[in-house]
Amino acid sequence: MGEALAEVDRFAATMDAEAKRYWMLHRKRFEWVADFACRHAPESGDYRLLDVGNSFQTVLLKAALPYSQVDTLGFYDYRFSAGEGSRHFEMDLNDAYLEEKWPRLESEDAAYDLIVFAEVIEHLYTSPEQVFHFLKTLLRPSGRILVQTPNAAALKKRLRLLCGKNPYELIRLDRGNPGHFRELTVADLRGYAKRCGLQVEGVWMDSKLVDGKRFDRVCDRISRYLPAGLRGGISMSLRLG
Repeated sequence: MGEALAEVDRFAATMDAEAKRYWMLHRKRFEWVADFACRHAPESGDYRLLDVGNSFQTVLLKAALPYSQVDTLGFYDYRFSAGEGSRHFEMDLNDAYLEEKWPRLESEDAAYDLIVFAEVIEHLYTSPEQVFHFLKTLLRPSGRILVQTPNAAALKKRLRLLCGKNPYELIRLDRGNPGHFRELTVADLRGYAKRCGLQVEGVWMDSKLVDGKRFDRVCDRISRYLPAGLRGGISMSLRLG
């Protein structure tokens, strides 16, 4: 993993200041996702991954698993390609309620062992129930969906609310990057999984962001010693029921 991270560090160094900051902010989270993918990779044979929302994470997944098939779905960003042979499905996930807009796979062999659905669900105004029903159609029978999203009930958000401050940002004017429409709790995600016929394989609570705001950093450190439900981020592995 160290070599793959170093490779993406060098790649990030060629980007603009905003992209560099994004890489450093999310680097620990990207590393955790890539490590999860590596731990669940078969010792031999075909391993197919779908990254929802291509970004630095896509590049790291391919660097960590060079012999795997890494495809992407969502709005394409030309800067973050998984390389030659990868496939991109252009789709606005808010259209997941329209089955005629779902990308179709050529065969069962083209389905995925792992779908990485990280830091996307909170940006959608369409119900996650619709989105999960769609993503299920792209999974192999033994496949997984790895969901990552901020914890709506994190300590730092509770403290802000206690002080009379809204812990959630306002919707932005930029339709391409509107911000977070709705943040979720573990219970919310479990409820969606159950209604969609998905089993919760594992839940991990932690803040893997390197946030520059002192208040957030302090809260994240304190939350490590408190009940897991107060931590900043949720990672959840889902499998077909």
